[in-house]
Amino acid sequence: MPDNVTPLFPPEDNQPLDKDAIVKLSEELDSIDLDQPRKACLSCGANISESTKYRRFRICPTCGYHYTITARRRIAAIADEGSFKETSKWIQSLDPLQFSPRISYRVRLLQDQTRTGLSEAAVTGTCSIGGTPVVIIVLDSSFLGGSMGVVVGEKVTLALELAARKKMPCVAMVTSGGARIQEGVLSLMQMAKTTLAARALRDKGQAFIVSLSNPATGQVLGSFASMADIIFAEPGSHIGFSPLGDLREIEGKRADTEHTAEAYLERGHVDAIIERDRLKHELASVLDLISPEFRLTSSRRLVPETVAVRPREAWEMVKLARRADRPRARFYIDNVFANFFELHGDRVYTDDDSVIIGLARLGGQSVMVIAQQKSTIMQVGDDKKAARRSGDITPGGFRKARRGVILAETFKIPVVTIVDSPGPKLGIDMEQRGLASAIARMIDQMGRVKTPTLSILIGEGGSEAALAFGLTDRVLMLENAIYTPIDPERGAQSEMSDPNKASDIASALKMTSIDCIEMEIIDEIVPEPELGAHGSPDEAARLLKRSLMREMSALTGKNTKTLVRRRQKKFRKIGEYGNRYRTALRRETKAWQVGLTAGVRALRQSGDVDKSPEFVDDDEILDEIDELDEIALQSDDDLELK
Repeated sequence: MPDNVTPLFPPEDNQPLDKDAIVKLSEELDSIDLDQPRKACLSCGANISESTKYRRFRICPTCGYHYTITARRRIAAIADEGSFKETSKWIQSLDPLQFSPRISYRVRLLQDQTRTGLSEAAVTGTCSIGGTPVVIIVLDSSFLGGSMGVVVGEKVTLALELAARKKMPCVAMVTSGGARIQEGVLSLMQMAKTTLAARALRDKGQAFIVSLSNPATGQVLGSFASMADIIFAEPGSHIGFSPLGDLREIEGKRADTEHTAEAYLERGHVDAIIERDRLKHELASVLDLISPEFRLTSSRRLVPETVAVRPREAWEMVKLARRADRPRARFYIDNVFANFFELHGDRVYTDDDSVIIGLARLGGQSVMVIAQQKSTIMQVGDDKKAARRSGDITPGGFRKARRGVILAETFKIPVVTIVDSPGPKLGIDMEQRGLASAIARMIDQMGRVKTPTLSILIGEGGSEAALAFGLTDRVLMLENAIYTPIDPERGAQSEMSDPNKASDIASALKMTSIDCIEMEIIDEIVPEPELGAHGSPDEAARLLKRSLMREMSALTGKNTKTLVRRRQKKFRKIGEYGNRYRTALRRETKAWQVGLTAGVRALRQSGDVDKSPEFVDDDEILDEIDELDEIALQSDDDLELK
């Protein structure tokens, strides 16, 4: 044994290993050199011997099949040249349980050490990726299937603890085939220690990114790998907690399609499928976004801008907000933000495409964008430009958005939400998936997240979906957007039993930008081009970007505890029984007084006082006025006592 290798479990006896058994095992297993180049692709049969892509990354240039590669080659593919320094290489296992089936576990360990040149299935260290220093963890499936035993668990835990201590992001490249049964329950215990270490890293505010390769199963996937903030996967990789063979016995051929990276992406468990030759670039981009070096500030003190909103009827604004050609969230993401990197999934069951989340830059400031995205659905008989669109948010959409908020707090970057949805998606299946709980948790998360938050209503701000995404430090609203507790058609059906009278009830709902700013529901109106955002989308994007940058520069740099306190106080005051209520009550009392006095005078001048059987004398009028004044005064007294 080399002098620089320290066994984690010293041998209980001094008996030498059986060298003949090692040689015999090597012959029986007919070991494969993973780095040995091939002439033809095993998947499609194409000639790959002359391909640079295959020689460097072991990817077939024709069909894109990703071959298994060693840990050293994976590190070389993503680490900046000359930056990798290995850690914990002295830790080595020697068979803690003296496991002795047909072939000794110690013999298997030494055989794989000889064949791979590794001391264990995990290689850990530090390096830089695109100039960003990181701690790196790589599992090698060629060493006992990449399974997690005591040494692998210890090396992974030490690496995660190093990242937390040094305040560095951690990147793990995982390829693992299951449990290390030769180490019994000691192997099982490694799931706990690695999971807790991953959680401790998040609590320190450091990012944890995992890339899953073929295969990624078992205890590793069921522990620290799934604790990652962001998860990538290689195309076609077999991913799933259960071994593929076991699933085939239960599910048959269905397991082959549901046990893949593509299925995991569709079900919201991974963020992106990234080919191996692009992994370094994508990692560098994400690391750059979550390790911000710049902050958006203003060169002078900002003063509120006055926007001259063009007078329009409420129903006209509803039709403008719903226009099929009105710019949607994806357009503003592309034209207002830079370097957008989209993330996917709620990490539970689905990836709702009505919600978009991702990292981006706004004026050089890294932000988390959380947007509601509509898709066009034309209604039969309606004007296409005024057609209503989809965009209802499912429980998975709310969970996906909440995940984005949590990531923003972990990475210490602001949140920008874009609101444009008719509301939550209704139905029995939505109830069964926890719609009410998902909405409540999103509202709660937005209310207490310790990072600056900013929202913009760009179209239809519908009920609970708008509120859950719009509970922010500053709330902006495009000039022709609407904000409503219920869509006018449903409101007309409820109040007038006729959905066709939606135009009649629209104004009563007080849903326009002017209504909202007068009620202090929003903080600022963002002007639109003369014909509306649909008339000049690029100009609309420019005006929106300017407003967002102004507001963001005012928020960044503020104490996060102060922001949370002010945010909660702001929404607590809406509809409060306080100064605004008392002022409105006094105004109404004065109006009653003036109206009653004028009415009495008019009756006396007309000489028709005696002809009115319902006439009330002066004393009764004065008594009513005094009663209204008493109500107003009592409101003051009640508030002072509180």
